[in-house]
Order: sequence, then structure tokens, then C-alpha cells
Amino acid sequence: MGETLPSWKPSCNLSVSVQLSERKTSSDAGAFLLREVLDRSGVIESLDRQLLDDRAPARVQHSLSSQLRTLLIQRALGWDDLSDTQTLANDPVLQLAHA
Repeated sequence: MGETLPSWKPSCNLSVSVQLSERKTSSDAGAFLLREVLDRSGVIESLDRQLLDDRAPARVQHSLSSQLRTLLIQRALGWDDLSDTQTLANDPVLQLAHA
């Protein structure tokens, strides 16, 4: 996560050349596709309606639906240790996918 990679050409098609900027990149681009699937399917909203959130509303920083989305996306991408959430918060792709 967050590495800067040199340009490369895939061996399967030499007509394609990938050049990355000096900005940090992410290997978790599948998060965008998963976010789209979650949004279009209504899974998050359905789960949100089914679960009881007994937290004090004045102290809630992240909505239940936001937490569910983060959990599902991280698990699907193989991030099994959810204590990595704070570290992953710096990944530009995951920042957009979890929003």
C-alpha cells in the first residue's frame, strides 16, 4: 500500500505501457468495484435497517452503514485484521471507497 512503482509493460501485451506518477498508488483498486456493487445492491442499507445501533447519537463519529461498508470492503480485499483500519485510512483508493 502506498508504494511508488516504476513504469512497466505487461508481458501479455507489449503495446500497453503503464506509467505511474510520483504520487502514492494503491494495490486495492478493486475497492471501487466493490463499493459500486454494495451501493447498487442496497446491501448496506438493508443491513443498516436490520441492525440496532444503541450508541449515544451525540458520540457517534462514524455511521453504522459507514462501518459496515468499511468492514465488508476490507474483508473482501483480504485485510483480515481490522486493526489495520487506521493504517489503511491513508490509502487514497480506500479513502474514496469507504466514504
